[in-house]
Amino acid sequence: MSAMSIYFGVEHPVQPVVSAIGAGDVVLEPFHPLVRDGGFADVFPHSRRYVYVNPTTVDPWHYERMADKPPIIGTDERWGLPRLDLDRPEALDWAVAQAVDAFAADGGRSTGLFVDDLDRLLPDRAELAIEYLARVGEATAREPRWFVNRGFALWPRIEALDAVLLEDLAPEVVGFTSIDESRWLDDVFAAVRGARARGVRVHALSYDDQPAGGTTIADLRVRGELTALLDSVTTGADRPLNVWRTSR
Repeated sequence: MSAMSIYFGVEHPVQPVVSAIGAGDVVLEPFHPLVRDGGFADVFPHSRRYVYVNPTTVDPWHYERMADKPPIIGTDERWGLPRLDLDRPEALDWAVAQAVDAFAADGGRSTGLFVDDLDRLLPDRAELAIEYLARVGEATAREPRWFVNRGFALWPRIEALDAVLLEDLAPEVVGFTSIDESRWLDDVFAAVRGARARGVRVHALSYDDQPAGGTTIADLRVRGELTALLDSVTTGADRPLNVWRTSR
Protein backbone atom coordinates (compact mmCIF):
# COMPACT_ATOMS: atom_id res chain seq x y z
CA MET A 1 0.00 0.00 0.00
CA SER A 2 1.13 3.55 -0.74
CA ALA A 3 -0.10 6.78 0.86
CA MET A 4 -1.11 9.85 -1.12
CA SER A 5 -1.65 13.54 -0.38
CA ILE A 6 -2.87 16.12 -2.90
CA TYR A 7 -2.73 19.67 -1.58
CA PHE A 8 -3.72 22.82 -3.47
CA GLY A 9 -3.10 25.46 -0.81
CA VAL A 10 0.04 27.38 0.17
CA GLU A 11 0.65 26.30 3.78
CA HIS A 12 3.63 24.14 4.67
CA PRO A 13 2.84 20.64 5.98
CA VAL A 14 3.24 19.85 9.65
CA GLN A 15 5.60 17.02 10.57
CA PRO A 16 2.86 14.42 11.25
CA VAL A 17 1.64 14.90 7.66
CA VAL A 18 5.15 14.45 6.28
CA SER A 19 5.63 11.31 8.37
CA ALA A 20 2.24 9.90 7.35
CA ILE A 21 3.03 10.29 3.64
CA GLY A 22 6.42 8.63 4.09
CA ALA A 23 7.43 7.01 0.81
CA GLY A 24 4.04 7.74 -0.76
CA ASP A 25 2.92 10.21 -3.43
CA VAL A 26 2.51 13.94 -2.76
CA VAL A 27 1.14 16.50 -5.22
CA LEU A 28 1.56 20.29 -4.96
CA GLU A 29 0.65 23.07 -7.35
CA PRO A 30 3.42 25.13 -9.01
CA PHE A 31 2.65 28.19 -6.89
CA HIS A 32 3.21 26.37 -3.58
CA PRO A 33 6.29 27.91 -1.89
CA LEU A 34 8.04 24.53 -1.70
CA VAL A 35 7.82 24.25 -5.48
CA ARG A 36 8.14 27.89 -6.51
CA ASP A 37 10.96 28.80 -4.11
CA GLY A 38 12.49 25.35 -3.63
CA GLY A 39 12.48 22.82 -0.82
CA PHE A 40 9.91 20.29 -2.06
CA ALA A 41 12.53 17.54 -2.12
CA ASP A 42 14.02 18.63 1.20
CA VAL A 43 10.72 18.46 3.09
CA PHE A 44 9.66 15.19 1.40
CA PRO A 45 12.98 13.39 0.87
CA HIS A 46 11.44 9.90 0.91
CA SER A 47 8.27 10.66 -1.05
CA ARG A 48 7.51 10.64 -4.75
CA ARG A 49 6.94 14.31 -5.55
CA TYR A 50 4.63 15.52 -8.33
CA VAL A 51 3.75 19.05 -9.48
CA TYR A 52 0.22 19.77 -10.68
CA VAL A 53 -0.30 20.73 -14.33
CA ASN A 54 -3.41 21.03 -16.49
CA PRO A 55 -3.34 21.17 -20.31
CA THR A 56 -6.90 22.53 -20.53
CA THR A 57 -7.05 25.50 -18.17
CA VAL A 58 -5.34 28.53 -16.65
CA ASP A 59 -5.24 29.38 -12.97
CA PRO A 60 -7.76 32.27 -12.70
CA TRP A 61 -5.68 34.27 -10.21
CA HIS A 62 -2.71 34.23 -12.58
CA TYR A 63 -4.85 34.77 -15.66
CA GLU A 64 -6.24 38.04 -14.32
CA ARG A 65 -2.71 39.33 -13.79
CA MET A 66 -1.14 38.19 -17.08
CA ALA A 67 0.02 40.82 -19.54
CA ASP A 68 0.20 38.29 -22.39
CA LYS A 69 -2.77 35.97 -21.94
CA PRO A 70 -3.14 32.61 -23.73
CA PRO A 71 -6.32 32.20 -25.83
CA ILE A 72 -9.32 30.85 -23.95
CA ILE A 73 -12.82 29.75 -24.93
CA GLY A 74 -14.51 31.07 -21.79
CA THR A 75 -14.90 30.19 -18.14
CA ASP A 76 -15.81 26.75 -16.85
CA GLU A 77 -19.26 26.90 -15.21
CA ARG A 78 -18.55 24.37 -12.46
CA TRP A 79 -15.10 25.49 -11.37
CA GLY A 80 -14.90 29.08 -12.64
CA LEU A 81 -11.69 28.31 -14.55
CA PRO A 82 -10.58 29.91 -17.82
CA ARG A 83 -10.46 27.08 -20.38
CA LEU A 84 -7.74 27.13 -23.03
CA ASP A 85 -8.78 27.35 -26.68
CA LEU A 86 -6.96 24.24 -27.84
CA ASP A 87 -8.07 24.82 -31.41
CA ARG A 88 -5.32 27.43 -31.48
CA PRO A 89 -1.72 26.09 -31.46
CA GLU A 90 -0.49 28.86 -29.17
CA ALA A 91 -2.76 27.57 -26.39
CA LEU A 92 -1.09 24.15 -26.41
CA ASP A 93 2.31 25.85 -26.67
CA TRP A 94 1.46 27.79 -23.52
CA ALA A 95 0.31 24.66 -21.66
CA VAL A 96 3.50 22.79 -22.61
CA ALA A 97 5.68 25.69 -21.47
CA GLN A 98 3.86 25.83 -18.12
CA ALA A 99 4.45 22.12 -17.54
CA VAL A 100 8.12 22.36 -18.47
CA ASP A 101 8.59 25.24 -16.03
CA ALA A 102 6.72 23.36 -13.29
CA PHE A 103 8.97 20.33 -13.65
CA ALA A 104 12.11 22.50 -13.59
CA ALA A 105 11.11 24.12 -10.27
CA ASP A 106 12.85 23.04 -7.06
CA GLY A 107 15.98 22.42 -9.08
CA GLY A 108 14.31 19.75 -11.19
CA ARG A 109 14.20 17.39 -8.21
CA SER A 110 10.53 16.43 -8.51
CA THR A 111 9.62 12.90 -9.49
CA GLY A 112 7.16 13.96 -12.14
CA LEU A 113 3.98 15.80 -13.03
CA PHE A 114 0.40 15.25 -11.93
CA VAL A 115 -1.76 15.82 -15.02
CA ASP A 116 -5.36 16.87 -14.45
CA ASP A 117 -8.33 16.98 -16.84
CA LEU A 118 -6.98 14.73 -19.59
CA ASP A 119 -10.45 13.21 -19.74
CA ARG A 120 -11.68 16.53 -21.15
CA LEU A 121 -9.68 15.70 -24.28
CA LEU A 122 -11.40 12.34 -24.74
CA PRO A 123 -12.54 10.81 -26.96
CA ASP A 124 -12.04 13.27 -29.82
CA ARG A 125 -8.71 14.79 -28.82
CA ALA A 126 -6.74 11.82 -27.56
CA GLU A 127 -3.91 12.59 -29.98
CA LEU A 128 -3.68 16.13 -28.64
CA ALA A 129 -3.34 14.74 -25.11
CA ILE A 130 -0.53 12.42 -26.22
CA GLU A 131 1.13 15.30 -28.09
CA TYR A 132 1.05 17.36 -24.90
CA LEU A 133 2.75 14.61 -22.86
CA ALA A 134 5.32 13.94 -25.60
CA ARG A 135 6.24 17.59 -26.04
CA VAL A 136 6.67 18.11 -22.32
CA GLY A 137 8.90 15.03 -22.10
CA GLU A 138 11.00 16.17 -25.04
CA ALA A 139 11.50 19.66 -23.58
CA THR A 140 12.67 18.57 -20.13
CA ALA A 141 16.17 17.48 -19.13
CA ARG A 142 14.71 14.10 -18.19
CA GLU A 143 11.25 12.76 -18.91
CA PRO A 144 8.85 13.25 -16.01
CA ARG A 145 7.14 10.34 -14.41
CA TRP A 146 3.40 10.81 -14.89
CA PHE A 147 0.62 10.74 -12.29
CA VAL A 148 -2.66 11.02 -14.22
CA ASN A 149 -6.15 11.90 -13.00
CA ARG A 150 -8.74 9.79 -14.82
CA GLY A 151 -8.36 9.85 -18.62
CA PHE A 152 -8.67 6.05 -18.50
CA ALA A 153 -8.39 5.37 -22.24
CA LEU A 154 -5.01 7.10 -22.38
CA TRP A 155 -3.31 5.07 -19.67
CA PRO A 156 -2.06 2.23 -21.93
CA ARG A 157 -0.37 4.81 -24.17
CA ILE A 158 1.64 6.53 -21.42
CA GLU A 159 4.94 4.70 -21.04
CA ALA A 160 6.33 6.52 -17.99
CA LEU A 161 3.10 6.16 -16.02
CA ASP A 162 3.73 6.02 -12.28
CA ALA A 163 0.31 6.45 -10.70
CA VAL A 164 -3.33 7.19 -11.48
CA LEU A 165 -6.10 8.87 -9.55
CA LEU A 166 -9.76 7.85 -9.55
CA GLU A 167 -11.24 11.22 -8.60
CA ASP A 168 -14.86 10.97 -7.41
CA LEU A 169 -14.57 7.16 -7.43
CA ALA A 170 -13.66 6.01 -3.94
CA PRO A 171 -15.47 2.79 -2.93
CA GLU A 172 -17.99 4.38 -0.58
CA VAL A 173 -19.44 6.61 -3.33
CA VAL A 174 -19.50 4.02 -6.12
CA GLY A 175 -22.78 2.42 -7.07
CA PHE A 176 -25.07 1.46 -9.94
CA THR A 177 -27.58 4.14 -10.78
CA SER A 178 -28.15 3.05 -14.38
CA ILE A 179 -27.19 0.46 -16.98
CA ASP A 180 -24.97 3.05 -18.68
CA GLU A 181 -23.08 3.69 -15.44
CA SER A 182 -22.65 -0.05 -14.92
CA ARG A 183 -21.10 -0.41 -18.36
CA TRP A 184 -18.90 2.63 -17.78
CA LEU A 185 -17.64 1.16 -14.51
CA ASP A 186 -16.78 -2.08 -16.32
CA ASP A 187 -14.54 -0.03 -18.63
CA VAL A 188 -13.00 1.80 -15.68
CA PHE A 189 -12.23 -1.45 -13.90
CA ALA A 190 -10.63 -2.88 -17.03
CA ALA A 191 -8.37 0.20 -17.22
CA VAL A 192 -7.48 -0.07 -13.54
CA ARG A 193 -6.65 -3.77 -13.82
CA GLY A 194 -4.45 -3.01 -16.82
CA ALA A 195 -2.64 -0.30 -14.89
CA ARG A 196 -2.10 -2.54 -11.87
CA ALA A 197 -0.66 -5.24 -14.12
CA ARG A 198 2.00 -2.71 -15.19
CA GLY A 199 2.90 -1.88 -11.58
CA VAL A 200 1.12 1.49 -11.67
CA ARG A 201 -0.14 2.74 -8.30
CA VAL A 202 -3.90 3.40 -8.11
CA HIS A 203 -5.36 5.98 -5.73
CA ALA A 204 -9.02 6.90 -5.17
CA LEU A 205 -10.45 10.19 -3.93
CA SER A 206 -13.96 11.27 -2.93
CA TYR A 207 -15.33 14.55 -1.60
CA ASP A 208 -17.39 15.45 1.43
CA ASP A 209 -20.28 16.66 -0.77
CA GLN A 210 -20.71 13.33 -2.59
CA PRO A 211 -23.60 11.05 -1.57
CA ALA A 212 -22.83 7.55 -0.40
CA GLY A 213 -23.29 4.70 -2.86
CA GLY A 214 -26.15 2.26 -2.68
CA THR A 215 -26.39 -0.92 -0.63
CA THR A 216 -27.59 -3.45 -3.18
CA ILE A 217 -25.67 -6.67 -3.74
CA ALA A 218 -24.34 -5.20 -7.00
CA ASP A 219 -23.16 -2.05 -5.18
CA LEU A 220 -21.39 -4.06 -2.50
CA ARG A 221 -19.76 -6.29 -5.09
CA VAL A 222 -18.35 -3.39 -7.07
CA ARG A 223 -17.10 -1.71 -3.89
CA GLY A 224 -15.26 -4.84 -2.88
CA GLU A 225 -13.76 -5.24 -6.34
CA LEU A 226 -12.62 -1.63 -6.42
CA THR A 227 -11.15 -1.76 -2.90
CA ALA A 228 -9.00 -4.74 -3.87
CA LEU A 229 -7.47 -2.74 -6.74
CA LEU A 230 -6.50 0.37 -4.76
CA ASP A 231 -3.26 1.43 -3.13
CA SER A 232 -4.95 4.20 -1.15
CA VAL A 233 -8.30 5.86 -0.53
CA THR A 234 -8.91 9.48 0.48
CA THR A 235 -12.49 10.05 1.65
CA GLY A 236 -14.49 13.15 2.51
CA ALA A 237 -11.97 15.62 1.09
CA ASP A 238 -12.79 19.33 0.92
CA ARG A 239 -13.60 20.30 -2.66
CA PRO A 240 -10.75 22.87 -3.06
CA LEU A 241 -8.26 20.33 -1.64
CA ASN A 242 -6.67 23.12 0.40
CA VAL A 243 -6.42 21.12 3.61
CA TRP A 244 -3.47 18.80 4.15
CA ARG A 245 -4.79 15.23 4.23
CA THR A 246 -3.19 11.83 3.91
CA SER A 247 -4.97 8.85 2.45
CA ARG A 248 -5.50 5.59 4.27
